[in-house]
Parts: sequence; structure tokens; C-alpha cells
Amino acid sequence: METSPFLLGIQKAAKESKLAINVGIHVPAANGGKLSNRSCWINEKGDIESYYDKLHLFDYGALKESNSVEAGKEVVKPVETVVGRVGLMICFDVS
Repeated sequence: METSPFLLGIQKAAKESKLAINVGIHVPAANGGKLSNRSCWINEKGDIESYYDKLHLFDYGALKESNSVEAGKEVVKPVETVVGRVGLMICFDVS
């Protein structure tokens, strides 16, 4: 994530605008394996404060997210923000 031009641009925009940004990305595995489906919380200073990898993948019928995505390992704590606590999750991340 530290070298992603996309993510570095989002971090710069967050810092310049002094706004927190939550963005979803796919992160390639270091070993060439499956991707991580990740939600990143970037604070108003442009720092990645927290991230969450989708736990429950969408496998229904012929649609198998697990063919290309590695499931996350844990639910992360909510992020403290100026408007209260914010929890991170990904679309259709239900058990």
C-alpha cells in the first residue's frame, strides 16, 4: 500500500483538504497469491489510520469471490473521528 500511486494521491488529497477519507482498494498479495479486498481509513493528516480486510466473501452459485480474494482475519476496532466512532466494512460482508 505504501507505494500505490492511487493511495498516495488519496492521502495527499486528505491532507490538503484536511478531510478524512475512507476508500476501498484491492491489495495484491506479496507472493502473487489472492488479493485482499480492503477498506482504508485515511485521517485528515493523510495517514492511513486503520484498514480492514473483508472477512466474509461473496460465494453464491457461480459467483466465487474466494477464487481471487483472501478472506481477512479479524474485525478491527472502530476509528475515533470528530463525528464519533466509525466502523470499517466492505459490501456484503455478512456472516
